[in-house]
Amino acid sequence: MFDLASLQQMWTNAWPIISLLLVCSVFSWAIILERWLSLRRAFFNRDGLMDRLRKLLAEKRREQAMAYCETLKKPIGPILSILMEPPVQDRLAGRDQLERLAMRMIRAQGSGLSHFVTALGTIGSVAPFVGLLGTVIGIIHAFKAIAENAGGGPAVVANGIAEALITTALGLFVAIPAVVAYNAFTTKIARITEDMELCAEEIIDLTGAR
Repeated sequence: MFDLASLQQMWTNAWPIISLLLVCSVFSWAIILERWLSLRRAFFNRDGLMDRLRKLLAEKRREQAMAYCETLKKPIGPILSILMEPPVQDRLAGRDQLERLAMRMIRAQGSGLSHFVTALGTIGSVAPFVGLLGTVIGIIHAFKAIAENAGGGPAVVANGIAEALITTALGLFVAIPAVVAYNAFTTKIARITEDMELCAEEIIDLTGAR
């Protein structure tokens, strides 16, 4: 067991690494929570949405279809509503121009969905190396203790080894959730973006753009 003096010495040696990792952990979990809520709000049922819009457009109820898109409170809503507006259709007389407009709007929404996600990937990549730095520093302290207390037994190196193990474990504790969340969010954003592109293409088809 470590006494209070040992724990204080361990903290004195390792606090820069531990503090940095704790800050990264708090920042990482804040991003994870915020992006999870944002992507949950942005996700939509593509099949259900398009079934509804196909029916409205087939019945020549474009205004109702546009109003329905506006009530969705999803990033896809304004995009489809703009693409269905007659002034936009008349001004951008051509399928290619409408598709370029749709892609610009979708890229803008995709950029918003990706906000801070890159930071998660960075934290997930860097945190293990910060922990490894703490490991190296802890081993250095252990060897220094051996040099200063020759023949002192295992207790002499206990603080240094404990410091090394704690920083290693903390680095992994920070990195693993960040990497898992980064991969999950990247996949989710790609799925939402793809669904928005498919919906935009079909709306352009249904509204008769050439």
